[in-house]
Amino acid sequence: MDKKTILAIVLCIGVFILWQTLFAPPPPPPAAVAPDGGAVTQVDGGPVASADGGASPAPIAQPVPAEEKPPAERPTERLATLKNDRMEVTFSTRSAVVKNLKLIGFKERIEGKSLQESTIEDLVSTHDETALPFRLGFREENTSFRWPRFTDWEVAEETPGRVVLRLAASSDPGLPQVRKTFRLKPESYELELDVEIENHTDKSLQEQLLLEIYSGVNAPVAQGCSGCMGGTPVVPRLPTCMKGEVVHPIPGTCSPAELKPGEAITLEPDVLWTGINEQYFLVAAVPVGVDQSVCRVEARPDQVFMASLMYPKADLPPGSTQRHSYRLYAGPKHLETMAQVKGGPGEGQRPAKLDSSVDFGWLAFLCHPMLWLLRKFFAFVSNWGVAILFLTVLIKLLMFPLTQKQMKVMKKTAKEMARIKPQMEALRLKYADDRSKLNEEMMKLYKANNINPFGAMAGCLPLLLQMPVWIALYRMLYSSVELYQAPFIPGWIDDLSYRDPLYILPLVMGVSMFLQQKLTPPQPGTDPQQAKMMMYFMPAFFTFIMLMLPAGLALYIFVNSILSIAHQLIYNRLTAEPPVAAPADKG
Repeated sequence: MDKKTILAIVLCIGVFILWQTLFAPPPPPPAAVAPDGGAVTQVDGGPVASADGGASPAPIAQPVPAEEKPPAERPTERLATLKNDRMEVTFSTRSAVVKNLKLIGFKERIEGKSLQESTIEDLVSTHDETALPFRLGFREENTSFRWPRFTDWEVAEETPGRVVLRLAASSDPGLPQVRKTFRLKPESYELELDVEIENHTDKSLQEQLLLEIYSGVNAPVAQGCSGCMGGTPVVPRLPTCMKGEVVHPIPGTCSPAELKPGEAITLEPDVLWTGINEQYFLVAAVPVGVDQSVCRVEARPDQVFMASLMYPKADLPPGSTQRHSYRLYAGPKHLETMAQVKGGPGEGQRPAKLDSSVDFGWLAFLCHPMLWLLRKFFAFVSNWGVAILFLTVLIKLLMFPLTQKQMKVMKKTAKEMARIKPQMEALRLKYADDRSKLNEEMMKLYKANNINPFGAMAGCLPLLLQMPVWIALYRMLYSSVELYQAPFIPGWIDDLSYRDPLYILPLVMGVSMFLQQKLTPPQPGTDPQQAKMMMYFMPAFFTFIMLMLPAGLALYIFVNSILSIAHQLIYNRLTAEPPVAAPADKG
């Protein structure tokens, strides 16, 4: 492995990180338009649970009539609010949906504005009544009444921990009475939802309930360089379903083969949760008290992403009431917090595995222990930036024996090759025009003097071993909400998962990398022009890409370079050979 190979590997890794930052899949194509003007959504034909536990083919969803609009005269909208120390949820009497999901302690990230100037993070990104979360729907094929697209409700009860919404009187006598009861747990991101459907008519009714969660209109999609100066790219809000041990579609992908614009995936029966998965947040519904349920994730052509949870159909004799229960989660993707949420088929006491929504990629085996260590350090110092410093020192200490050994090998190889330097120079002059012959004669010279020419490359090994750590830290900053909007030095770096707004860290990191290259002993036999290129190109390359990457990653590399410089200086001083004394003057 020569220096060109090392450079190629480093460049490949740098390009890998840069590609994830600058580029993303293009947005979905325009919607297909039905003859009546509505958007057509096609289902993939997966099975849908029936009341008796069997399955029936999923039909093609009917186009939404373009002329269906809200009634001209409607009751005045009323809002009801539930609040604890972590979140504030606002409900609307229009369709009994959640109008705001504000997370206390998080700010909306807006390019060009500081976090202090931003508003509280709201997981609801639209005001469209038909695209707000936790909306009710009914599967037409198994429902004996027609559920209106627009409904009006009344606030039947509003207490500090409970809101009850009741369907207002309707001109359609065939509609059942419906109540939605929301309960917010203290010091939690969990809500409990009960939907009660009461048949007050004189004939039996059938219903199959759907709970719908939307990502909002025009879900953001990073394209090209749209987010290149904003740290990590924006991740679209993807409809996601957890079936068994598998998350569908695969987290971190925008348009996988399983989910094309205008299509939907229907999965059953071991559904643990379904919802909208963002980069750092999750809005999900967990089934409770049912043996099976069906989730349906959809990417509509108009970029409105939807996830729905459907229960088996039920028969309601006159005067009977059917209750459906759900456990809702709307908050940051804290692994430990989400791991505590229970639900799913059966008694609902099994882990719902919401933490599977966090995707660390192929380096998860490094990301998980690194995040665990960062949490431990943060518990001690209460600053995530300082925790990164501690992590850097720990990794450096773990690699110290290897680095020390490589320094010794490099120094020994350098001395041996310095001894034969005149012979090497002679060969370069003799075979200046025959590169192949020069390499052949050089190898003969090394063999004759028992020199391993590759020993000088040993110093590159610690750098190569650091590369997976850098990528893992990048993925951790990209996916871990613990580091999202985590400050290091307030007023300068207010968010370690975002780029350095003043570009100070990338610049000083580049300078430290240059000094590290300059202090590293040159490898004998290396072309001087190639060595000079490495000395200047590598720091400049990493400085450029770090201008666009999270400040936490630049902080790690900077501190690692400073520790490497200190190690090299101390080693050089301890192993320096004493100067040769001048011969005494006999005169």
